[in-house]
Amino acid sequence: MPRPKIAILYMGGSIGMVMNRKTGRIEPMESLSVIHRAIPELQREVSLDFFSVANVGSTDVTPGHWVELARKIEDIYDNYEGFVVIHGTNTMSFTAAALSFALQNLQKPIVLTGAIVPINDIAGDGRMNLVFAVRAAQLDIAEVCVVLGPTVLRGNRVKKVDESLLQTFDSPKFPPLADFSVAAELHPWRVVRRKRTLVCKPTFNSNVAVVTLHPGITDTYLQGVIASKPDGILLRAYGPGMLSESLFPWLRAVRQADIPLVITSQSQRSSIDLHRYRKQLTLEQLGVISGKNMTYDCALVKLMWALTQASTPLRLRELIERNVVGELDT
Repeated sequence: MPRPKIAILYMGGSIGMVMNRKTGRIEPMESLSVIHRAIPELQREVSLDFFSVANVGSTDVTPGHWVELARKIEDIYDNYEGFVVIHGTNTMSFTAAALSFALQNLQKPIVLTGAIVPINDIAGDGRMNLVFAVRAAQLDIAEVCVVLGPTVLRGNRVKKVDESLLQTFDSPKFPPLADFSVAAELHPWRVVRRKRTLVCKPTFNSNVAVVTLHPGITDTYLQGVIASKPDGILLRAYGPGMLSESLFPWLRAVRQADIPLVITSQSQRSSIDLHRYRKQLTLEQLGVISGKNMTYDCALVKLMWALTQASTPLRLRELIERNVVGELDT
């Protein structure tokens, strides 16, 4: 019986670094063969092909890298049963969300993984994470996932919460899709494999601004955001979408400038509810778009993506507030 074919796409990050035994410093690896040699047993189970897409730390990842990665997966999509993307952990949640919007109608999994410690560190997490990721890429799942450790998380629902080897990522508003606690246990809310036609829409508008509310935020700062002429604003409010009425004149100015504004919560587990209080009803009248229960990372990426997909403000609102790829509750 032929081994399953899995593509491993390398983007960079700590998993692709190595510890220099002489200097004690962490340095970039010279070639992908370091990763290849780290998992010899796994390669008896599956046939692995390696592709180098980029070699950047996660803090240097841009929307251009998202497009390049999505296009590469589209090019080789029919040749593999699953895909593993090796990526730095700091911006992995943004890339996972971006791929979920860029590559829709999946019939196989795209699994992002990485590490806190280089793969040649005997006590590190790189080798373990890569093994779990490759095994997740063979499961009956058809969506973008993040795997660091024995849990499979929906990619557009994750948040980096720690530098811990035990729980680097969490999915605060959606349960795991699967886990490898003993054997692979698949949960019924996952998207399963079936015949679908891939839809590739890897376009993003990065001219967006993020405003995080805090006590004492100045009007000078807020007016400066409008003056910078962003194509969209993500507003991080308190709790279920609460903010001071003193901000209403600024919100009216944002609307007059024809800048779409999406509101999301600073709380990891809260959901935006624009119908709960009178003040929040006013927000809706001012044209504020609800981010509902999307994570900050996903809401930002979805705004960047939706700006390239919607031709009218009404269509943009409908697209942001609608569940597209499992990123928010219906």
